Formats: sequence, C-alpha cells, structure tokens
Amino acid sequence: MVAVLLTIATTIASAADPGTDALLDRLARPAPETTPFVEVRYSALLTEPLVVAGELEHRDDGALVRRVLEPYRETTTLLGENVTVERDGSRPRSFSLDRAPELRGILNSFGAMLKGDRATLEQHFEIASSESENAWRIDLVPRGDKLRARLARVRVDGHADRANCMTMEEPDGDATIMAIGVSDRGTLPLPLEREQLQSWCVQAGAR
Repeated sequence: MVAVLLTIATTIASAADPGTDALLDRLARPAPETTPFVEVRYSALLTEPLVVAGELEHRDDGALVRRVLEPYRETTTLLGENVTVERDGSRPRSFSLDRAPELRGILNSFGAMLKGDRATLEQHFEIASSESENAWRIDLVPRGDKLRARLARVRVDGHADRANCMTMEEPDGDATIMAIGVSDRGTLPLPLEREQLQSWCVQAGAR
C-alpha cells in the first residue's frame, strides 16, 4: 500500500466542529512542494522494522510523487487515475486506480489533506480531531468495507501548521509510520520501537 497518502490527552472533536476545518486549512499546501520523509514499517513477519527514506513531492500538475532514495531507489507517481512505479533495475510498471478502488480512496484522501478539502476526505473516512496547546491529531477511520479490510485507521500527529507523522494502522495490527520533514533517520529515537516512535511523533513539535 502506498503510504502518501500517524496520544494526545484532549477530547476528540466531531468532524463538524469548526476547529477541524481550521486545522485542515492550516495543513493545506500549495503545489509545488517537496518534503523529505523517513518511513518505518512494523510487521509481525519482520524480525525488525523496515526503514526507507526519501521525499514526497506535490507537483503543480496535481501529481503526487513518493520517491524512495534509501536503501533502494523507487519512484511512485500518481497522476489522475494512473499510478506508475519505477525502480532501479526493473521495468516501469503502471496500473489504473480502477483496479484498486480502496487505494484510490487512500491516495485521493492524502491529496485532499494537501488541499484542505474536508468534503473529499469525508467521502472515504470518518474524521475526528483533537488539539492541545502544542500539538494536534487527526484520526481518519475508513467508511467502506473494502477499505476497512486493508486499513483500520490513519492517524496524523503534528503541531502548528505542520504534520510530524502519518501512521497507517492495519486490521492485523501491523503499521507504517512516516516521519514527515525528516531527512536523516538518526533524528528518530533508537531503538526504533513502535511505541517510542509514536511518542516522538506526538512530542516532535515541542522540540
């Protein structure tokens, strides 16, 4: 699953709360913009987390690009309804989101967050938000059965007008945490245990 498209002790607000709209407005980013990331994959099938680093690009033609630079090179580009995956040493692969409606929901929702578009988000997710003095959190819970079969929740932690992390939690308990705006994995806590990284995501804005 393309990850572009992650606990704060405050009361969860409803999606209709004007604070949620204000928060999404603050998160909106005009294209073009490029942001580094470090992504950590936690799975019961792995003896240790899988870590990749790269950059996310929101192009002015509307395309979303996830470019992995370490430990291998791979570029995934979403433009309209088409996804192209290019990896060093392999032939490019392309497919239409018509073949993966649940993936369309995830990617379109990520694009909607970049635009501050709550209406599009609510087509695919129930939205809840919370905010304290130094931090905020958004929870996105899938509405459709197909999407829920692959994704339990998307959690975004941040501060001010910036997201610190996006966490994609799967129904089987596996998860992927993307630290946004981080170019060096040495910035993250060691060892890279899931609870420690999630705590870092919440507290990053206070540093």
